[in-house]
Amino acid sequence: MKYLATCCLLASLIPTSVFAQQACEPYEIRRGDSLRKLSLSVYGTKDYGIIYDANRDVIGANPNVILVGTVLQLPCDPHGHGNAVVSVDTSEQTLVITNRAQVQADAMVLEAETRAAVARAEAAEMAAHAESEILAAQEAAAAAVAAAEAEVAQARADAFAAVEAATSLATPEPLEAVKTRQIVLITGGDYPPYTDENLPDRGLYTKLVETAFLRADPEQPYKIQFVNDWNSHLDLLMPSLAFDATFPWARPDCEHMEMLADSDRNRCKSYNFSNPFYEVVDGYYSLAGSGYEDARSYDAFAGTVICRPEGYSLSNMSKAGLVEPVITLIRPVSVAACFEALRDGEVNIVALDVQVATDIIADLDMEFTAIENPNLLEVKSLNVMTHVDNPEGQAVLDTLNRGLSIMQNSGEWRDIVSTALKYQMDNL
Repeated sequence: MKYLATCCLLASLIPTSVFAQQACEPYEIRRGDSLRKLSLSVYGTKDYGIIYDANRDVIGANPNVILVGTVLQLPCDPHGHGNAVVSVDTSEQTLVITNRAQVQADAMVLEAETRAAVARAEAAEMAAHAESEILAAQEAAAAAVAAAEAEVAQARADAFAAVEAATSLATPEPLEAVKTRQIVLITGGDYPPYTDENLPDRGLYTKLVETAFLRADPEQPYKIQFVNDWNSHLDLLMPSLAFDATFPWARPDCEHMEMLADSDRNRCKSYNFSNPFYEVVDGYYSLAGSGYEDARSYDAFAGTVICRPEGYSLSNMSKAGLVEPVITLIRPVSVAACFEALRDGEVNIVALDVQVATDIIADLDMEFTAIENPNLLEVKSLNVMTHVDNPEGQAVLDTLNRGLSIMQNSGEWRDIVSTALKYQMDNL
């Protein structure tokens, strides 16, 4: 269609007085002819210089003045392509693409294809080079990570060996009498994330105690049993020496016995404590909008009903003056019972370890109703306890303290704690 439109346009520009004419032939000038029209008819261009140069002697100095009847010689294609560039048939009004135009078009196509091929080759080379650089960078990064991990592992091993050597000199060996039999420890469940048979490794604190035994004396046999009646640990099982140790228990402020409740005073007198394996924060929880969630002094809790489960030390509450008859204390067996009582309006405040409370609150869907007071917090330690009447009790604590020191210095204690806390957060 493009060529047909061009054909029709050129045909309309050619006067009918110019008969079909070809190059390499003579032509007699007729009325209305001009060199411009003749050049357009024969060569397809208005540039009449081709004809004028060939007939300068006949035409004269002025190419615009040509006498009718003058015979001009129409030269062949001056560019050497053979026949005329364009052949015009005025009767058919058709313009035919010339050999020269076709050759030029073919040359342009070939040049474009060549440039495209070069560009594709260069792009492929650049892509291959970039891919090799990325692969090399990935290999280098992997090697660096492997080297760093190996260095960390070696550093931990060196630290472990150094700490073990140092503690072997500083700490006396556990009594040989303990090694002759299995040490039996007791703990209880429903105390996430510290102890529960359904938790990974049976809980964070259980894992710490087991690892301490392994690091201090791998040949020492031991066993950990779960008895979920926590009060029975201190009231019956430990005093009867049925077990060598129990965990985890908070150590009261035994240096200020006069401030302690009877239960905490008895704990100080009847038990020996290991070094702290873990420290926790005790918080106070109340219903949103009750006003207790914003209290800045323990005096604001006077006259309230406070719930703290059985087995939990009252030492921090005693130091804060939260003792009867200033407050009314309720001590159910389960932690959940305290928050259920708070929800039902039976108590005003729940006093509990923050991490344990977080788990129970999530289970009861009370995240927006049970609010922790950010102003009144207490830090306490969790320890392993042995009864003062157990002749091998101190040897058990010495072994555990030695293992704990090794774990803390090697970084293993931190790894165990972070793994357990991450599990707790992921499963709230």
